[in-house]
Amino acid sequence: MPQYAKVPVKDIGIDHQILQLHAAMAKKCFANPALFEQIEARIETRYAAKQMRYGAYLTWLSILELKHQPEEMLAALLEKSFKMRNLRRATVFTGVLDEDERLAVIESLHRPIT
Repeated sequence: MPQYAKVPVKDIGIDHQILQLHAAMAKKCFANPALFEQIEARIETRYAAKQMRYGAYLTWLSILELKHQPEEMLAALLEKSFKMRNLRRATVFTGVLDEDERLAVIESLHRPIT
């Protein structure tokens, strides 16, 4: 599992889980592009309610701008920087996966590799 710079060891497993959840959420959005509109609306709502700083607002919108370039969008969304680590922990992709989909991703992380 790749390491993040300056991240406590206890957080590495959580970060890996969050990365896998974001990969699954992005995959679902690529299959159903209307979800991107919901995410953009969520970004605008959070920013208007002062629940998001301007830098985070610009970063999330920049990532969504890549929605027609899946590889680039995934690379930006899953970037292993301190900034993206923190942004993913307060994700705007909430509600993309239903509970069964979310649990399937989490359970897949705990299956033994054969």
